[in-house]
Amino acid sequence: MTGWLVTGGTGLLGANALIDLRQGVRAVGAARNVPEDADAVGEFVRVDLSSPADRRGLVARTGVDHVLHTAAIATIEGCEADPDAAYELNVRASEDLAAQAYSEGARFLFISTDAVFDGRDGEYTESDPTSPISEYGRGKVEAEKRVLDANPDAIVARVNFYGWSPTGTRSLAEFFFNRLSSGADVGGFTDVRVSTTYVGHLVTALRELAATDAAGIFHVAAADGVSKYDFGRALAECFGFDPARVNPVLSTDVLAAPRGADLRLRTDRLRAALGRDLPASTDGLLSLRADRDAGRPQTLKNFDHS
Repeated sequence: MTGWLVTGGTGLLGANALIDLRQGVRAVGAARNVPEDADAVGEFVRVDLSSPADRRGLVARTGVDHVLHTAAIATIEGCEADPDAAYELNVRASEDLAAQAYSEGARFLFISTDAVFDGRDGEYTESDPTSPISEYGRGKVEAEKRVLDANPDAIVARVNFYGWSPTGTRSLAEFFFNRLSSGADVGGFTDVRVSTTYVGHLVTALRELAATDAAGIFHVAAADGVSKYDFGRALAECFGFDPARVNPVLSTDVLAAPRGADLRLRTDRLRAALGRDLPASTDGLLSLRADRDAGRPQTLKNFDHS
């Protein structure tokens, strides 16, 4: 194996993937803003994936045989605010890199989302019709199609994950942890359920999936589902906070942009490919705590370019 290219290398998934992948192979990060301390973050290339000229030939230039494409405008609000920029990065750049990987004979893994569904039913399979209700979800649906058209060997991973991030403010786990650590009470949505998984478990599953002959769409997520309220209470207990400080609230009373209520994903296809399930959503909290104790948040701060 000649290595991995990880786009979005300064984001939550990208930075964690680079740390984990580099324990065994060469892994090159790609980002528009490269961290200053190259010794601390390893090999990086500066590239603006929103620019067709800038991203041209990226896979060939880095000389890798695996591409993990995590870069995206990944918030519902960000996509609603600038749909043109979101389309260029989330759709066109994804199609372009998938085609580059196919031309170079490199494995291509595209990160999609549970937001391709409207969240009315839950327990979605890969073959269920998509039904996005946000600009972010609509862009990912289009990107999935274009990626697989450009690269039939690609893996499209629909995900929902949490973990420590370079900024310390990016994930559901950090949302609860930061507020509880400050001594404040915090609200958790009782009306939103997700199959969220710890980012380290996600990276391991993606690496294992890439080592098979799998192609197409996979739900790479926890085999169960949990409300954000229950997740927050479980996190509080895991880290020694009082779970009673997590208060039940409704997302519809807090959020302006619409989100799906029940976005639980079925993972039968992933189980068939890997021969196992990923840990349950709240079981990953033990790994979140272990990585905190081992200094993962401090290591990730080196990837923060702000």
